[in-house]
Amino acid sequence: MEPVQLKTWGHALVSAVALLGCLLMGCSAGYPNDGNSAAPTASSGASPSIPPDGVTLAALGYLNGPTHQFSLPGNAMITAKVDQPNNVVAVVSSPSPGRLRSYLLRALPAAGFEITADRPTANTMTFAGHGWTGTFTGDARASAVLLRPA
Repeated sequence: MEPVQLKTWGHALVSAVALLGCLLMGCSAGYPNDGNSAAPTASSGASPSIPPDGVTLAALGYLNGPTHQFSLPGNAMITAKVDQPNNVVAVVSSPSPGRLRSYLLRALPAAGFEITADRPTANTMTFAGHGWTGTFTGDARASAVLLRPA
């Protein structure tokens, strides 16, 4: 990669992370960090089914969110993450947004999540389950999954 291309890609990544930060700051409104609120727990229903090519948030080192119910592809390259009781985020540089979306379309229902909206042309999706709501979005540079308590 030429230095100019690397510099441009670096600026794009910084911009994407800054945008994600702005979204998170706006999304966290109404959830004071007073230490008295607990993250939702998963329902005690049937165990979720994680695809053989998937890896749970727990296995990725996350402590918050639906750690044993939500998964990403096992080959996911996480470039940024947030792991808080009221916000769980994974910014993924690989696989491509289309492949990550395909994985989520297959994995979410099997794990007990309901896909509430899916816009393939915009690479966006919303879903809910296990006391959490989630969004997926992607573009040519990266994808992001955001999970919040329902």
